[in-house]
Formats: sequence, C-alpha cells, structure tokens
Amino acid sequence: MSLIESQKGMLDLMPCNEQCGGDYDTYSFGQGDLDVSVTVPLPENTTPKMLSVHITASNITVGLKGKPPIISGELYKIVKASECTWCIEDKKLLVITLVKANSQNEEWWPCVTVGERQIDMKTLKPPSKHISDLDE
Repeated sequence: MSLIESQKGMLDLMPCNEQCGGDYDTYSFGQGDLDVSVTVPLPENTTPKMLSVHITASNITVGLKGKPPIISGELYKIVKASECTWCIEDKKLLVITLVKANSQNEEWWPCVTVGERQIDMKTLKPPSKHISDLDE
C-alpha cells in the first residue's frame, strides 16, 4: 500500500470506539491483536441464504443478495481468508471475524477497507496485557 493510499481518509478522522475500531453508517468494527470483528445491522429475520459474503486475503464484499454491497473493497491489511468466519446473531446482526495474517506485529487497523474514513489512532486504547498473557 502506498503512502498516499494509507493516508486517504486521514483528514476526517473519527474517534476510536470502545472495541478499538470505528462506527460507520452501515457497520462498525472492533479489533484485538489477532482479529478484526465487523458488525453489520441487518433487516429483522435475515437468513444466511439472503446474504452474499465474499472474503479473500486482500478483499471483502458483503451485502444482501440483489442489493448494492454494504462493504466492498480492498482490506487495509492481508487476512487469513480460510480462517475468517461470519454468522448472524439475534436474526439481525451479521458478525464477521477477519483473522489478521500478521498477528505477531500487533498492528492496529485504522479502517477495514482502503480509502474509507479512518479512526484517530491517537484515541486508540488497546486493552492492557497482563504478565500471564505473555508467551514464555
């Protein structure tokens, strides 16, 4: 990703949410060291057959079949596509778990897709780690 691509959306930064991510009009995301969780509100009683979810190592497209995508674009960083999952919770929320490909670096994502509005990384407050959480 070029410097210009990484800076798209930086002029209009949004505050970080409590899940170390951002809240957009059509979805929100949060993250930890190993993954990014994307939550998309859906019409009540949406079933999996009504959805179109495509995740590759570098791209994501999510939406209701026959409608314009809710999320579509190049992912901010590469993911382990074969380990990414999605499910519908409470018949009204699509929850997607994107597994970060380079989780050893503890890199925090400022956005899910390249070019969208980014979170202000200065407001990011990652959970503190306890000594017992660290590898020996």
